[in-house]
Amino acid sequence: MRQLLIPLLLLAPAPLFAQPEERAAVLSVIDRYFATMAARDSAGMRAILTDEGMFHGKYSDAFAEPARLMPHGPYLARLQRDTVPLLERYWDPVVYIEGPIATVTTPYDFHVSRKLKHCGIDHFTLVKEADGWKISGGVFTMQRNGCPASPLGPAFE
Repeated sequence: MRQLLIPLLLLAPAPLFAQPEERAAVLSVIDRYFATMAARDSAGMRAILTDEGMFHGKYSDAFAEPARLMPHGPYLARLQRDTVPLLERYWDPVVYIEGPIATVTTPYDFHVSRKLKHCGIDHFTLVKEADGWKISGGVFTMQRNGCPASPLGPAFE
């Protein structure tokens, strides 16, 4: 039995065992996403998003409320238009990669004008294109009250 199991395990696809360099490449796109959001850099954001895609946000305490849908185009326009300071931080990401697709699931906190607005879980989907990994979209929860303290410490002193 053991003689059969080892070859089968070696032949099975291993999306959980991503190469460290691919994992780092995927997380660098997530880092750039948050940095370009904070800088309100729509050109930088456009470079890491697929041409078409969408984000879905859902408040954790409002199940009857519909999800907030944000296609990439309107999201980029709003990012460029608005001037309110934004900061989103994440920690403990779980990365799954299988060939040209990846997902990143991570807790986060989101600050508007230096105040905590909500926290939750981000689920990003990425695709690998000729010029590298790009975010195709994602879903996220938004918890308005009772956010646990971030392991990153206070966002602002």
